[in-house]
Amino acid sequence: MTVTLETERLLIRDWVEEDADAALEIYGAADVAQWLSPAIERVADAATMKMVLGAWIEAQPNFVVPAGRWAIVRKDDGEVIGGMLIRLLPPYEEDLEIGWQLKPAVWGQGFASEASRTLMKWAFDDADTDELYAVARPHNKRAIATAKRLGMEWVGETDKYYDLNLQVYRIRAADFLSS
Repeated sequence: MTVTLETERLLIRDWVEEDADAALEIYGAADVAQWLSPAIERVADAATMKMVLGAWIEAQPNFVVPAGRWAIVRKDDGEVIGGMLIRLLPPYEEDLEIGWQLKPAVWGQGFASEASRTLMKWAFDDADTDELYAVARPHNKRAIATAKRLGMEWVGETDKYYDLNLQVYRIRAADFLSS
């Protein structure tokens, strides 16, 4: 299923092969990679990013809605500035994670919250999702602040996801739609 969503400043759309260089600015940045879960090394070069992006593009049609990976594009200049995802958290049975990654040059401009709210609205309204979770490493102040801005409630700390110690935030559809 192809998903294209718009906000005032952003377009959220499927990744395409031509996004590889922009994706490398995100997933190749040490400031981004250090916070990713599961823990992965930063994408080292353009060839590796093209392979990773190719795998994401190939997998996209096979995800069960609302799961997927999308690019965040700034509408005023068409620049890919980030990525979004919704996926099952381990043990991959029912808990859905929403995640956002932005290139460091655009941090602090509200893009993560803006894109996330729009993707959450789609997941709750159109994809009939009951709740979404965000996970963040305890010292990832930016991710934690974004989760709170999105109205997500802290539900605890766990190491059951990705073998990492993570802070867990949740928002239920009823709470999101009433806000």
